[in-house]
Amino acid sequence: MVVHVHAQSIPKPFTMVVFGDSITAGGALPADQRGQLWVKLVEAASAGDLKLINEGKGGRPTNSLKEFEEVLQRHPRPDALVIALGMNDSRDITDACVPKAATHISSMIEKARQTYGAEFPIMLIGPTNINKTALGPTKPIGDQREGKLKELGQAFADLANETGCDFMSLFGVVPDYALLKDGVHPDGEGNVAMAKVLAPALQAWAVKMSGEP
Repeated sequence: MVVHVHAQSIPKPFTMVVFGDSITAGGALPADQRGQLWVKLVEAASAGDLKLINEGKGGRPTNSLKEFEEVLQRHPRPDALVIALGMNDSRDITDACVPKAATHISSMIEKARQTYGAEFPIMLIGPTNINKTALGPTKPIGDQREGKLKELGQAFADLANETGCDFMSLFGVVPDYALLKDGVHPDGEGNVAMAKVLAPALQAWAVKMSGEP
């Protein structure tokens, strides 16, 4: 279970739009584990302080600016934005993978701030780790894919620093035993592990962004 970390200094439900891939959408979770999706667990752990709007979509790469713009149009007044992408990009093990992904995320940051304001809070979340022994079609490039995930996380951290965004890494957070389905998608226990890290971090970020002491 996720420990509740109630942040009393948040004056209202702090609304975050979460733009991610299948690990955010939760479609790969078994039906009886859908309630353990990390987005739901983080929101529940906040005891009403946070509202997370799930804009995840299975298979989504960073090259999804049109979908991103549609999401911005659907949600005109959120308090913050979380971008959690990179896993699908890691299938590309060429030298172009990381710089292309960073360029795409940079475009999203620019578009979000054009839409919501120059100081709009944005959190970049680096991709999770994989279980190379449980991979399906990409098992032959497991080592290279793992390397790209690490590189993507570092690139997103650097981009966050350059653009005044916040950053959080999830690489290494999901246990191997929670990635047995296909090496990529965390099961319920994997989502719990993610939420235990994300819940306090996102609440602390919300307090900071709310300007509360």
